[in-house]
This record gives sequence, C-alpha cells and structure tokens, in this order.
Amino acid sequence: METKLTKKETSLYEIEAKVEKEKWKEAQDKALKKLAQKVTIKGFRQGKAPIELARERINPSELINAAINEALPKLYNEALREHKLVPYTQPKVNVTALDDNGFTAVFEVVTAPEVTLGQYKDINIPLEKTVATEKEIQDEIDHVLEDNADLVIKEGAAEKGDTVVFDFKGYIDGKEFDGGSANNYSLVLGSNQFIPGFEDQLVGVTSESKKDVIVTFPEQYVKDLAGKEAKFVCMIHEIKTKQKPELNDEFVSTLNLKDVTNVEEFKAYETKQVQTRLDNQARQDQFNKILAKIIENAKFEIADEVVNQEVKAMKENTINQITSNGLTYEQYKEITGLTDEKIEENFKADARKRLEQYLVFQKIAQVENLVVSRQELENYYNQLATNYGMKVEEIKKIYKNDEGRVISTLVENKIVRFISANNTQEAKEEKVEEVKEEAKADEKPAAKKPRAKKTTTSTTKKSTKSTKKEATEEAK
Repeated sequence: METKLTKKETSLYEIEAKVEKEKWKEAQDKALKKLAQKVTIKGFRQGKAPIELARERINPSELINAAINEALPKLYNEALREHKLVPYTQPKVNVTALDDNGFTAVFEVVTAPEVTLGQYKDINIPLEKTVATEKEIQDEIDHVLEDNADLVIKEGAAEKGDTVVFDFKGYIDGKEFDGGSANNYSLVLGSNQFIPGFEDQLVGVTSESKKDVIVTFPEQYVKDLAGKEAKFVCMIHEIKTKQKPELNDEFVSTLNLKDVTNVEEFKAYETKQVQTRLDNQARQDQFNKILAKIIENAKFEIADEVVNQEVKAMKENTINQITSNGLTYEQYKEITGLTDEKIEENFKADARKRLEQYLVFQKIAQVENLVVSRQELENYYNQLATNYGMKVEEIKKIYKNDEGRVISTLVENKIVRFISANNTQEAKEEKVEEVKEEAKADEKPAAKKPRAKKTTTSTTKKSTKSTKKEATEEAK
C-alpha cells in the first residue's frame, strides 16, 4: 500500500493512499458475494444462484461502489497506523483515481487537539487584599431584613417597591394579542419585569381601581410586536408593601444562627459573612488570572473542525434553553438584536476558550499524575452520605450510572488545588501541602452561603425523603 502524508494546517492532515490490484480484486469479490445475497433468480432460492449469474443482474457501478466501501475502512486504518495519527472526527474521503488496477483515495483527517505547556508553576499573581466596609456590612443586614419582611395590604397609592396584584389585557389596534394578558399577576414596581414605561404608569394606582397603560414595544423585540404601541387595560385588586422586622434581639433569635443570640453578635456574624465572601471572590479572581496566564504561556493545536463541533453543541444547547422558555430561535435573535454571524462569532470565541482550558487541565493532570484513587472516591461518597444523612449504599446507588462524571469532577478539583498551591505566594508562605488526598464534597471555594432566614416553631429536621431528593439533584 502506497501512502503520502501532508499536513494542511493545525491538526489537519491529508493522507493519499492507494489500493493495489490484488487488494482491489479481493474487495470486489467480497462486494460481489454480499450483493449476490440479495439477488433473486428464477429456479434458485434468494442468494443461492451461481455467482456469475448473479453478477449479470448487478449494476456494475453499484458493484464498484460496494467494492470501494469494502476496501476503504481497512485502507484508512492501515494509513493511520503507518503515520501514527489519532483521529478526532470521522474523515472526509474522496476517491481521486480508479481503474482495473485499483484506486486512490484521499482522507482528510482531523486529529485530537494538542497542547504544549509553557510555564504553569511559580506565576505568583498576588492576592488582592479586601476589607469589608461598613456599607457592605449594612447592606447585608438590610438584605436579611428584606428577606424576612412580610407583605401586608397597603392603604393608599402604590409606590416603587410595592407589589401590585392585578389583571391585565393587552390590545394593539383595538385587538387583543396573544401573550398579552394575565389574571392576579403580582408585580413589584421597579423590578423591571415588564417593558420600559409599564411599571412607571402603575405608580400611584390604588386598590380596586382601573388603569390604562399605554406603552410602545422596543424595536428589538418579537417581530410581531416590535415598535408597536399597545394599550393594557389593568384592573387593580390590591396593593401590598413590605413590612421589615425591627432589628432587635428577639428578631435575631428567630434566625436560629449558631452562637448568635443578640444584635451585637448578629452584626459580628454578618461582618464575617461579608468578609468571607470578599475573600472567596478575591481568591477566585486570583485563580482566574493565574489560569489565563497558564493558557497564554501554552501552545495549542486545535483544528477549526474541532472548534466548529463545540460551537454546534453550544448552539444546540442554547436553542433548547430558548425553546424551553417559550421562544423560538428567530424570536431570540429579534429580542437580542444578534445576527447569526454575531452569535457564531461569540460561540467560536467561547468554544476555543473552553477547549483551551480543558486541554490545559488535562495536560497538567497527565504531567503531574493527578488521579483519583478508589479510596478517595469512597471518601467522597462517605462525605456525601454524612452531608445528607443517608447510607453510603444509597449514595452509591444514586451515582451508579454517573461515576465517570464524579471522578472527572474530583480530578478537576485536584487540578484547581494544584494550580493554586503552586502559583500563589500565600501558599508558599504558609507551606500549603501540594494536593490533599481526601476529596471533600464541600470544597467548592466560590460557593456563596445563603443569607440568614428566620425559622418558625413548626420547623423540623429534613425528612429522609427530602435529603434523598437533594442528593439526587446534585447527582444530576
């Protein structure tokens, strides 16, 4: 077999391979036997007629095509082995020459993307120091009070921040249009849920009143409504306002926070919460800068075809999300003002960034031998079981068909820890261990703790059923 290898561009090769006369005859004979199985000749059972009689009833071009398809897989695999190529996608094939002595085929082969690491240790981007300000702490306290506020009926006119409960019907040119009506809708004025101008016109309405709201849909909107003036007839039922609790020791006790029983301890608790969030964000920002530098230092070989496949998957996922929200892809483009070309451009940039990060992670894991042992996986399952108050066997059953993803996630966590430990001055000063052996379920550094929420006397421990549900959701 004669072959010729040509590198066309990054991770894209062209292999020219020729099937010689003897191999070509073998392929034709095999193809003839397969086609003969489908031939029916009077006096013979199907597929049992003499081969030469069957040949007379087979279209010559069909036989040639079948013979080529018979020979191509072996030809392709032998060419890959000869040139030690690992394909990433199915090849494009073109038969360039054909006669009685054989044929020549050209395979366009896209190989798996590759990365050559540059400097990925001792980058030492400093951690930005953060200090919680009085305003940030007070904002957090205000959020807690807001979260625990009660909605109460309000006498008088609606103001920004109030909730209006109303029915509405939308009309364009005197005709009601689809999707323009609702009953008992609760709208927080100032939340910008509706198109510009709508909520402003409800400021000042009172309970059991009627209000006609006149608005113009934005130019970048669903095609049927874009730029058109509409009238919404609104029947106001009631106005509600938030009544925040008073910040005192009694309120603090309802939050059920550990070791927090009075206002002073609550403020100290919230100060720590804000500082922790700021520190976590600073560490995340530091890691992102380190990773960007590692990627910048690396050299990549990624074929356009690989990027295009990633773009295709991202586009399909986006369309699925759009349709699940009740829109079409065309409506999405109208609302966002994006063209197919701009969407494709954005996807390509994002796809390449994701591929580069993935390749860097995988290469670092390979070079540094960052793997997950069976014991580490067991430790992870044990930790989950403890977190959710379940038996380890129940956790394993939930993850039975998804263990590969679990291992990938644990490896990725190791890579993140390795990069942080080897590229921050803080880690060196504190002599942080390179990579810890145990894999803990709660080691996601950027996780944000929920704000405090008061509890009632009816609050009880979660049932086994609810914890199983949470564990199942995490598995998804």
